[in-house]
Amino acid sequence: MPQLLRRHQIEFGKTDAKSSFITRDQSAKKLFIDAFASPEQHEIDAIRSGDRFIFYGTKGSGKTALLRYMLEMEKNAGNVTKAIVFSEDISAQERDKIAQNLEFDNEVKPDIGDDVDTRDMWRVYLAQKIAELLSSDNRMFDACKDASRLHAVISKIFDDNKVRGLQRILSGIKAGQLTLKGKAGDFAEMEAMLNWEKPEDGSINYNRFADLVIEKICKFHYPSDIKFIVYLDELNLSMIGQKQHKRDSILIRDLIITVGQLNRRFIEAGIPVYLYTAVRVEIAKAASISRNEIDKYLVDHGFHLDWHKGADVTKYPIFDIIEKRISAIEMKHFGKCNTNNEIWTSYFSRDIFGVSPKQFISEITWCNPRDIVNLFNAATNVTPGATQYNTNVFADVLVEYSDIAWTERAEELNAAHNMSVVNVMRRILAGWERHFTVDQFTRRAESIAARDQLVMQVVKTLGAEGICRDLYHVGVLGQSVRAGKTYTNNDGRVVYPTHQTWFYRDNREFDRSETLSVHRALFSCLKLGRLKVDDFGNDPRYWQHKQ
Repeated sequence: MPQLLRRHQIEFGKTDAKSSFITRDQSAKKLFIDAFASPEQHEIDAIRSGDRFIFYGTKGSGKTALLRYMLEMEKNAGNVTKAIVFSEDISAQERDKIAQNLEFDNEVKPDIGDDVDTRDMWRVYLAQKIAELLSSDNRMFDACKDASRLHAVISKIFDDNKVRGLQRILSGIKAGQLTLKGKAGDFAEMEAMLNWEKPEDGSINYNRFADLVIEKICKFHYPSDIKFIVYLDELNLSMIGQKQHKRDSILIRDLIITVGQLNRRFIEAGIPVYLYTAVRVEIAKAASISRNEIDKYLVDHGFHLDWHKGADVTKYPIFDIIEKRISAIEMKHFGKCNTNNEIWTSYFSRDIFGVSPKQFISEITWCNPRDIVNLFNAATNVTPGATQYNTNVFADVLVEYSDIAWTERAEELNAAHNMSVVNVMRRILAGWERHFTVDQFTRRAESIAARDQLVMQVVKTLGAEGICRDLYHVGVLGQSVRAGKTYTNNDGRVVYPTHQTWFYRDNREFDRSETLSVHRALFSCLKLGRLKVDDFGNDPRYWQHKQ
């Protein structure tokens, strides 16, 4: 009989990967590294070589975790790293505290107003951060003194005590052109830009200034055995309103393009400077930008965190997270670990809600790492002395998990709609049907709108079909196809056998003619009744594989 952990010993980490590093417990950080899983582990070498430098995926897909993992790997390999975390809605004191704990720079997203191009801002900002990184340790870099001077030049040009970081650079760029004094060259030329009086020999624009800085970085002499790496953590789309959403789309678009252009420049110059960034996949389909502009980077140099690849549900990469986490904790406690097969046969009952454990997990989640963390951490304290996960354990946590799951989906909806609109969507769904057509949803929405002015305004603005489409794209709704005749189960409830497909897995276009189904994880929070055994087993991938 294999040695097994008690359930209270199996902890799946923090919901936000940033929090995994805000700790004095080095063993917790080590556990994060030992238990790390990637949907395509073989691509790690491509990331380290710089061929894959954009991490993208949906909310909760593990972009930040991947970035943190790569940072630790490179630091352990003796390379020089810097991570920049984009923060919102926290005080400067809190940002500084987090930065101190994590050895990361915290940066506030700038307000770009109605500007449509922020690439000069990004180039100057990234050049400043690269120069700062190069000047951080003279043991690593012979040109440390020159890099320090370069960093000082950039910082002084955009010096403003009232603002900081990106906003400071952006404010300087908006103020006018940089000017030169005399016919200076090299550092003298850039230092001359500190003079804002326009000399007779003309001025220099910010694009030219950025070129000069990047050119200087490319001319430094670099060691052959050290990499200099800047990681930019996820810069989120706004969840405030459509106007800010558009501005943020432009901001992120220009970041992706700038990172791609600079990486190409560094490759051509043969220097070991690497830039990485993590962004949400929504940016690829944002209406305010051109897909062609960023597709070449996402396709050629992107790492897509997709945890549900292939036709065989039982082999989804998402299950690697469970296997590696339990194995790492077993190794910590026992000095040895069970095989992957033993983990599934020992820690999980043979069936959960009438289906295999893997099938249950694939259907109760959206196949993202954050779903796994939320589901299993909720189960930690249910009969904590026991070792096995079974139907009773998960049934006990479904209310808590359902509330968390709705919050996650609501935040995705909130990127395009204000929260009052999102709450209207929830109200239409709550206490109604699990399966319905667009026409039935329309009648439901119109019935509620007749009694509520806000609902009427939302339905009139978005249209009932538009609401269904948005709910489908974030995974609240799936599309169902009847898979047999209806029957009455032992509880006297009529069952409609269906095969369900989901946008986040199948990437199918919304079809108004198909029946829609609410994601079963949301039944509890939407007051659609308790989950039963016959609510599972509707995934066509599972049945197709079995056949």
